[in-house]
Amino acid sequence: MKLPFSKDWGIFGLISGTALSSVIMMGCVNPFAPAEGDLALDLWESQSTVGGMLRNFQTAYMLQDSLRYSELLADEFVFQYWNAEPGHERYDQWYRETDLRATGGLMREFDRLDLRWGDFSSVDEFSQPDTTIEFFVTYMLAVEDFSPFSGSAFFRVRKGEDNRFRIVMWRDDF
Repeated sequence: MKLPFSKDWGIFGLISGTALSSVIMMGCVNPFAPAEGDLALDLWESQSTVGGMLRNFQTAYMLQDSLRYSELLADEFVFQYWNAEPGHERYDQWYRETDLRATGGLMREFDRLDLRWGDFSSVDEFSQPDTTIEFFVTYMLAVEDFSPFSGSAFFRVRKGEDNRFRIVMWRDDF
């Protein structure tokens, strides 16, 4: 019995045999491969609720994903913080671009960021369109092996025309 790619068939037989082998090998299933699907879709929420936005915020920090973090901030975003410099104690603020640079630097500098929100069940399912909502939420942030620090954040968020909540203002009170 001669194989279809034997020497009588020449180069055509060799190419045909190689192609046939490739097709057979591509049909093999790896039993150890994960199920097909977009794993990233399971990590991110639509931000159509305030809770979805906060969970995306937490995931962006934990995965150190500055691009996803940037999608949480409205164009007119303002970050306010307490400046405890002696003799000049006051609230200071910066805007979206400065916050993105600062947060991106934090995410590049450290190997592990672990952000945990306190209870936000009172706003979790809030989803009214064209609405601005204000709320406080506590948090705990662990950076690598340093002692975690906690505080509270005051957020003003708005749901835009794209049906996604974004942070308009964040005041850090830690």
